Amino acid sequence: MSGIPRASLVRRPVELQSSYDDVVVVGSGYGGAVVAARLAESGLTVCILERGREHRPGDFAETTYGFLRAASAHLPSVSVGRDDALFRFHFGAHMGALTGVGVGGTSLINAGVLLRPSSLRALGAAVPRDALEAGYAAAGEMLRPAVVPPEHAFDRDDALSRRGVTRFERVPLAITYAPTHTEGVERGACTHCGNCITGCNVGAKGTLDTNYLPRAVRHGAAVFAGATVLRVLRAGTGRWAVEVDFDELRRHRFEATPLRVTARAVVIAAGALGSTELLWRSRAAGLAVSSTLGTRFSGNGTIIGFTVGTADEMNALGEASRRASGRVGPTLLGMFDLRDGAHPMVVQDTAIPRPLASLFRGLTWAAGRGVDRRLVAWSVTAGDRGAGRIVLDNDRLRIDWPGAGREETARAVDAQLAGLASRLGGRHQPNPLWRFLPGAPLITTHPLGGCALGTRGEDAVVDVDHRVFAGNTSEVHEGLYVCDGAVFSGSLGTNPLWTISALAERCATRVLVHLGDGPPRASAPSTSRGSRPSVGVCFTERMCGWLSPTSETEPAPQPRPADAVDLTFLLTIEWPSVESLASAPGCFAATVGTVRCRLLGDEPLTVARGAFQLFVDTDGGRVMRHTFEATSLAGERFECVGWKNIVDDPGPDLWFDTRTLFLEVHRVRGPQRILVGRGVVQTRPRDLGAQVSTIRGITPSFREDLQARASFLGTFLGGVREVYGGLVVPLVR
Repeated sequence: MSGIPRASLVRRPVELQSSYDDVVVVGSGYGGAVVAARLAESGLTVCILERGREHRPGDFAETTYGFLRAASAHLPSVSVGRDDALFRFHFGAHMGALTGVGVGGTSLINAGVLLRPSSLRALGAAVPRDALEAGYAAAGEMLRPAVVPPEHAFDRDDALSRRGVTRFERVPLAITYAPTHTEGVERGACTHCGNCITGCNVGAKGTLDTNYLPRAVRHGAAVFAGATVLRVLRAGTGRWAVEVDFDELRRHRFEATPLRVTARAVVIAAGALGSTELLWRSRAAGLAVSSTLGTRFSGNGTIIGFTVGTADEMNALGEASRRASGRVGPTLLGMFDLRDGAHPMVVQDTAIPRPLASLFRGLTWAAGRGVDRRLVAWSVTAGDRGAGRIVLDNDRLRIDWPGAGREETARAVDAQLAGLASRLGGRHQPNPLWRFLPGAPLITTHPLGGCALGTRGEDAVVDVDHRVFAGNTSEVHEGLYVCDGAVFSGSLGTNPLWTISALAERCATRVLVHLGDGPPRASAPSTSRGSRPSVGVCFTERMCGWLSPTSETEPAPQPRPADAVDLTFLLTIEWPSVESLASAPGCFAATVGTVRCRLLGDEPLTVARGAFQLFVDTDGGRVMRHTFEATSLAGERFECVGWKNIVDDPGPDLWFDTRTLFLEVHRVRGPQRILVGRGVVQTRPRDLGAQVSTIRGITPSFREDLQARASFLGTFLGGVREVYGGLVVPLVR
């Protein structure tokens, strides 16, 4: 399936720096994307770390099989599916949640509804209302909400207007109904296919990768996808660090040492579940956090239901986006606003997207012939007590809320939907997951809370400016923030995206004040990043050996000097073009990774700004060359220069030459380079297989991947053959 061509927003992991001057943002949803854009356009250096992948129009599934491949399920004891799957289901004994994982967060899989709550009790009285109003206005200008134009008529709109419990009104959606551009991104017109919540393949929905994130990138922000942030920790005075792992680097095949990235400030914006989990992990590593962490979790009173066998045709089953009849409309058209009743709630109609249509046909077959046209889903937001808790148990996230689905509000919603079904001439069917999951848990699409905002650490996790409290005190961790749906202390009672965005707008202004930058600095806008011009290739290697402060220039691995200290590095090496490598084996590859050596510090150092050359011809013969910078958590820098001598000396030296790297390490202090030591590292035989298994092409195409691997191996073996005259003879002579 093809969509509107869209330039990539993300950078490769090998472009990651060990340190950023200003801010690292964890997450790219309605909290992270907003904060990142505003800080970047104010002139700050910003790095965005997103767990999920980048998805562009045409990438989203429109079949059941495709949906299942793009989903993961996480239970208290087991997980199924990819960790970076777009649809992330968390199932607890009594409560579950669905979140979106990707560049743009949940904006990729929501209906794009922009509504304001009737009450902001979930934020307490501390947030200045004038600042929040300014945030709503600023977010509205970026998200551009629009009601479906009246000239677009849909069957369910007409039926619900005639038979509803009260007036059915269309709601503002972040969808465009004519081709347009936002932040330099081309967007298509809505085809009314009904697939908004499984991903818009025509580019009509105002996901965050069409507005805030392109603005952030245009002002210099660096976006990294596939980045799992493990914990946050102090990195010396006035600095913070995040530990991050990129699954695609395949470092776990060797060891579990994460990369560390430092900055003056860290904004945690990984969603209610993700942000709370990250603070739990950080707390376990020694970070002081309020004891209220994880409490006041709310599902926002979100309940899913269905009406089947309606008297009127609803045409609420999604269609192929490129062949849509136009009769379905967006996933969500409007709502019955019942917030002034005994049990306040908002009842919103919901089309069933095409990837899920076959599943629901099977579940509702008993409704009779024509069920595919006489079926409609409901998304109800009714508020709840916010009595849930997010905990980390045996290093796994769990939602605890006994009786969540049996509260009075849930029963009231069920009764309301049953009455609505009767008015429509059909019958009510609760969420079928209630029948198939143990404990019949509620499944929310609006998880909120876990890091409640307040005025004291005794009863909140973050203060009114989103700074994390340093335990049960009034003191805060300067430079550490939480900004997303986690900061609510209960339910909003309606779709939360606009309110989260408004809070993030205000949070960005507070971060600027706290960092002491004064008036915003003029940023240097950059051009959007385009698609990679050719297929790249990469691999990861681990080499182990030693470093000595007294060793000679090219020491033999044995005997080891008495003052030598163990040294290990784990590096990923990547060429942007396999074609360029084949034509010029001396071209530069980028490297990223870690170094361990007690002469350089007690903690692993992060490698960035590295360069590797496969074959370089010098006066002394052919060499492989490594040059990289390693930075400690405290900011101390070391320059490492390494070389392999690819020279056909007498004897069987091919095995020794290609796996032995000689090193010199210098401490960098301003313009000075102070020698720390010299040493030698080698690829161990047991690591060689893992190293070969990490060779891969940088492409989503399986065919191009195989071609890139073959080209790389051909270039390597060809270069070796030129020196040693064959692959077998040198080994046996």
